[in-house]
Amino acid sequence: MKKLSVIDMHCDTMTGLCRSGADFRDNDKHISLKKMAEGNYLMQCFAMFVYLGATDHPYDQCNTYIDYFDKMMAENSDVIRPVTTVEEILENREKGLMSALLTLEEGGVIEGSIEKLEHFYNRGARMMTLTWNFDNELAHPNYVKEGKPDTERGLTEKGIEVINRMWDLGMIVDISHLNDAGIYDVFKYARKPIVASHSNARAVCNVPRNLTDDMIVKLKENGGIMGINYCPEFISENTEQNQIPDIIRHIRHIVEVGGIETVALGSDFDGIKTPVGMSDATKTNDLYDALVEAGFSEEDIDKIFYKNFLRVLKANQN
Repeated sequence: MKKLSVIDMHCDTMTGLCRSGADFRDNDKHISLKKMAEGNYLMQCFAMFVYLGATDHPYDQCNTYIDYFDKMMAENSDVIRPVTTVEEILENREKGLMSALLTLEEGGVIEGSIEKLEHFYNRGARMMTLTWNFDNELAHPNYVKEGKPDTERGLTEKGIEVINRMWDLGMIVDISHLNDAGIYDVFKYARKPIVASHSNARAVCNVPRNLTDDMIVKLKENGGIMGINYCPEFISENTEQNQIPDIIRHIRHIVEVGGIETVALGSDFDGIKTPVGMSDATKTNDLYDALVEAGFSEEDIDKIFYKNFLRVLKANQN
């Protein structure tokens, strides 16, 4: 594997570190700076995840997490630095440094305010999921007790206003967690490539959090990408066995339906119970080996591991 060649579109590590105070450099979490280096990471997207069920002030809570992210970046600038552009990522790579991209998981953090969205953009956020598992001012999630996808409730008027402002600013719209009707609304209005930062193929594992083949085709047409999520229940029913072969099945299927340009990585590390075989960031090396064994070329793996995301980020930059 080439040095610094992994981009992961989603993890919950930073908010967990803020709550626990664990050491960013070396810890027992799925991601640490030490594990990232061993896993040949070029960049990690660090999501600021705010649980709406535990706060009446999501905007303030998100700012607290970003303060912590900024603190971690300042304290570890000899190893990793924050970025907002492809050019900065490549500059860091030349210097042997890893990169960190600030993202938001839960559109409710802007509290329905375009001004608060712009505030987070100015703080460095370059990607946002419109929902997590709660309804908010923008949209509705694909999380329902009976386990059926929501095909009826689309984006709200505010949600449509927000995604358009995101594209104006240069923020990537993330459809992971969004319900089916909302996803189709995003495709309808899309002006730039979008992402499903941590979602798999529903045809391989039939859960609402994964994307249908039709969505994957539309994602291809949009020039967007989807990041393979390592959550065991989103991969397969074989949760007691090594699930790397099942991860390869998802990748193969997405490539068959949407092409090699449509698939990327979105681990959801530190937000899930990890699957057998992918216990932490170092195991990306094992995934690389499995892809080689499965017949994927070096160029294909480069696209999956980092080139596809760099293309989408570049297309969204202003």
